[in-house]
Amino acid sequence: MARRSEHSQEEIKKMILEAAEDIVQEYGFSALKVRKIAADIGYTVGSIYMVFTGMDDLIMHIKARTWRKLRICLEQERTEQITVQGVEDMALVYFDFTVCNKGLWSMLFEHQLPIGKVAPEFYMAEYQQLVVSVALLLKELDIQCSDAQLHQAAQILLSSMQGVCMQLAIQEGTRENIELAKAQIVFLVNCLMRGWINGVN
Repeated sequence: MARRSEHSQEEIKKMILEAAEDIVQEYGFSALKVRKIAADIGYTVGSIYMVFTGMDDLIMHIKARTWRKLRICLEQERTEQITVQGVEDMALVYFDFTVCNKGLWSMLFEHQLPIGKVAPEFYMAEYQQLVVSVALLLKELDIQCSDAQLHQAAQILLSSMQGVCMQLAIQEGTRENIELAKAQIVFLVNCLMRGWINGVN
């Protein structure tokens, strides 16, 4: 590791985020402590608070990065011809992401801001970009509906998938449980899409 003086504040920020993500992935959200992060990167606790205003600020940055990683993953796996089957494929990419990134994905919902504290704009922007990305995918189905309806359909689709993935997250990650959840995702998406298409046409 380079000496502390060789790191810019932006580099330190990246080191903090990556170390924190590693902790969450390996040990879970409950293991995320500022002293552990500081020890892992070779800096003091005070140095972390020079970059982030507090643990909630740090956590919200991690959560925003998780939404961004998920969106990029979905966009990279898109097929050229979008059909209902293509939406199912997208849902399975989402599912696989949650299985491979269980710690980070679970933290999206395990962590709650204190009552009265509003989620920062950078966090909401990342989630909304995910919704927009899914809405654009649904738009390629060429269904006669408004942009507002597409946005709503994308939100419902994401929320429904999150429900199945959340249920899996609190269970043992056995092959049987994973395969069952995967089948539920496919069934859920198929029903949602076919019901929506029939409802608007």
